[in-house]
Amino acid sequence: MNKNLMFDIAVYFYQNYGISMDDIAFERHQVGFNVSIRESGICLYIRFWERSKGRDGLPDKCVILVTANFKTHEKRNVRKLAKFLNLVAPRYGYEVLAVENNDELNSHLNLMELPVKHSNCYFAPLGEDLAEQLEDYSYNCVSAPNR
Repeated sequence: MNKNLMFDIAVYFYQNYGISMDDIAFERHQVGFNVSIRESGICLYIRFWERSKGRDGLPDKCVILVTANFKTHEKRNVRKLAKFLNLVAPRYGYEVLAVENNDELNSHLNLMELPVKHSNCYFAPLGEDLAEQLEDYSYNCVSAPNR
């Protein structure tokens, strides 16, 4: 588990939502680590897989959004999180952003469905194309101030 990546994640959630590093659970496992937050109106679960072992047809070096619920402005906050991950995760060798078994979450990002039978996962390579896809949304919606 890369301590610099953990720090980047902690800084993002502190700066954007006031969540301290003590309120973020980082759990190491055989193929990478998980991040879990259940604070301040946020319910979040992300997997950072170095190796996927072919599970659900997902590739290695994958960041997987499992749950991302925000009490307010959910669509905007999910897309903002995806922009952050698209910017930061490649610095640590991650290559793909995925949504696992969550059609509602993917409705905020519009990632492609994995062409694997019974997968129900969505994905996009991290990089410029994803950045453009996430920006296109920003220009097509009216931004309301956070309250």
